[in-house]
Amino acid sequence: MMKKCSISVLSVLCLATGLAQAAPTGSLKIPLPSGVKVDRQMAVYTCSAQDENAKDLLAALPKNPVTAQYLNAGDISLAVLQIRGQTQVFSNVIAADGAKYTAAQYVWWSKGDEVLFSSAMDDKALVTCRATTKR
Repeated sequence: MMKKCSISVLSVLCLATGLAQAAPTGSLKIPLPSGVKVDRQMAVYTCSAQDENAKDLLAALPKNPVTAQYLNAGDISLAVLQIRGQTQVFSNVIAADGAKYTAAQYVWWSKGDEVLFSSAMDDKALVTCRATTKR
């Protein structure tokens, strides 16, 4: 039986982090099984391009600092952040190390206090982000 509790990614939860500024008026809700708790964490990063190839990719992120919200509920793990001025919801995928999330062509791969941001459209471009704050 499904509990009425849900993750409302684009409305309620984004409001708590200030990410809702670019969010549409609608919302996305994910029903959760009874008893599943939602764990919310926020991290603030400083990001930089590793080389000239990554300058356009770096421009896809907000100017530093970059804020990401992580939502975990049972088997559901999401990362929410702004890409090119739009709220993107990244879903966790299998990774050999760390927590890897994807949305559209983008990859947000968290390993400890470091994140690698990349695009499937350009495998030479790589942005490195370092956590400055985690809550």
